[in-house]
Amino acid sequence: DLETPFLNITGRVMSLGEEQGLLSVAFPPDYEVSGYFYVWYTGLGGGMVLSRFRVTEDPNVADPDSEQIVLIVPQPFENHNGGRLQFGPDGMLYLGLGDGGGAFDPDNNAQDGSTLLGKVIRIDVDPARGTYAIPPDNPFVGDGAVRDEIWALGLRNPWRISFDQQTGDLFIADVGQNRLEEVNFQPSTSGGGENYGWD
Repeated sequence: DLETPFLNITGRVMSLGEEQGLLSVAFPPDYEVSGYFYVWYTGLGGGMVLSRFRVTEDPNVADPDSEQIVLIVPQPFENHNGGRLQFGPDGMLYLGLGDGGGAFDPDNNAQDGSTLLGKVIRIDVDPARGTYAIPPDNPFVGDGAVRDEIWALGLRNPWRISFDQQTGDLFIADVGQNRLEEVNFQPSTSGGGENYGWD
């Protein structure tokens, strides 16, 4: 254990609800060169925040003042915050977002293409592109009814996503409503666009 935490942003994180807090940290493939990494947390206003930070000259300490906010997603309830950042084999950042909370997705966010809630998104967070860019091969690029960031939809609370290091296949762990939990499998050959059916 380090005497000094790698990153301390306690004053920026809301953790009143049982599913809120600092939920994920991800290091891009070029981290050793760039020093940039990414954090997903519940902001003080309750919305979800994706931020970029940079490590200091000490590799065991990051600079909390280096924060660059990449994306803020409003969160109507305090649960279903999603919670896993992963860099894919393609170098893009994937993020699972919950449906916004409340039982049975009261706002039908998971099937609403105009919101990022209830989705897995795929974005290019190379700092040279500013906050982020949309990969041109994302499945809904050019579809006016669906946001370009969306990679997959129809999810309740994909609190964990993970790529198989051998095959590149994507596994999405989605929390069920009362009865069943779900693990969704997306093969590495997928071009995205899957609808996993919630709600």
